[in-house]
Amino acid sequence: MRPPVRRPSRAHVALAIAAGVLAMLLYAGQFVISRWSIQRTLSVWDLGALRFSVAGTLMLAVVARHGLANAAGIGWRRALVLGVTVGAPYTLIMFSGLSIAPASHGAVIIPGFTPVVSALLAWWWLGQSLGHAMLGGLAIIVTGLVLVSGAGVLTDASGMVWVGDLLFVVAAILWAAFTVLARRWHVDPVRGTAIVWVLSLAYLPVYVAFAGSRLLAAPRGEVVLQALYQGVGVAIVALALYAWSIRILGPATASLFMPLTPVFGVLLAVPTLGEIPTPVQALGILAVSGGMVLAAGRRS
Repeated sequence: MRPPVRRPSRAHVALAIAAGVLAMLLYAGQFVISRWSIQRTLSVWDLGALRFSVAGTLMLAVVARHGLANAAGIGWRRALVLGVTVGAPYTLIMFSGLSIAPASHGAVIIPGFTPVVSALLAWWWLGQSLGHAMLGGLAIIVTGLVLVSGAGVLTDASGMVWVGDLLFVVAAILWAAFTVLARRWHVDPVRGTAIVWVLSLAYLPVYVAFAGSRLLAAPRGEVVLQALYQGVGVAIVALALYAWSIRILGPATASLFMPLTPVFGVLLAVPTLGEIPTPVQALGILAVSGGMVLAAGRRS
């Protein structure tokens, strides 16, 4: 006879909901705080160095605990593939997009386009069926993305926003590939994230050789803020909070937090960067979030 399944208490459920919301707030905030710093002092390469050095150093202990010889039990071939999809290349592409396009575009396009590509890759690689509700949700997401990006391009005086949006699309494709591969290879989220950040330490010698002196001239407060937010807040704390919410609420319910990312990103960009969406873009943001809810609800 199977033992009864223990239901989480109301307090645990409330805390898990708060953890999921806070994780999405941290993820959304990275777009805003990164563009804020790029517009002020630090470059794309500086931000990458701060994230990789802090997160990689802190995650060394996790990799060492699970075995450095076999990449924390993942295997070096698979670890290298995961490192390309969501490690240093993904991060630098995202930062490069934020140096050209508004943070609100990144906060909408990357989390919005990722489930579209993930669903297509899961259908292609894993044979996962796509129901009518999921297809409808994905179509709504794509429509919303077109509204957000199209309206931004039409009102862009520099003529370069579309390049940033394209970089966000590339970043979303990489993140989607990581999502599907991690599922296909049954990669533990903590160990997978740890090996990705440890591999990103390989970027640091290149950075020091070509641009290492920039951080020495930057304001100390800004450097510390970015190091903590990028290397601890986004890379580690957000992951831990979201993983804990999944453990308490289940993956299907926890996935419903994801549509909060574009909403939080846009709301944070208004007072911090002065990025006020047009009525068409606001409609697109709502469409993206609604489509993500519909697609996530179908999975549950």
